[in-house]
Amino acid sequence: MLRSVVASVALLVAASTAGADPLYGLFRYEAPRPPVAGDCNAIAASIGPHATWYGEFAGNRYDTLFDNYSPFSARGCFESEFACRVWQNDAITYLGQGTMLYATCRQGI
Repeated sequence: MLRSVVASVALLVAASTAGADPLYGLFRYEAPRPPVAGDCNAIAASIGPHATWYGEFAGNRYDTLFDNYSPFSARGCFESEFACRVWQNDAITYLGQGTMLYATCRQGI
């Protein structure tokens, strides 16, 4: 019996030192970050300006904490149309309940 109690206490001590607080991130709020686009000069130098995809996005981001809208716009370059469309979908997600005003992906810069 004494061995099981000592083993249980040793396991509890080991578990408490492994992670300081297992519930640390549970109630912590992190605001979503805007999507990141590629650098046009670097991508154009790598694959050429005619193969580079250029994307633009504009909308109104809804802030649920303060119950208001703020304008959001972004632009950038990508190596493929797929990467540009994924970036646009990330931007739509970043808007939350806000409205999308304009989005485009076109080849060439």
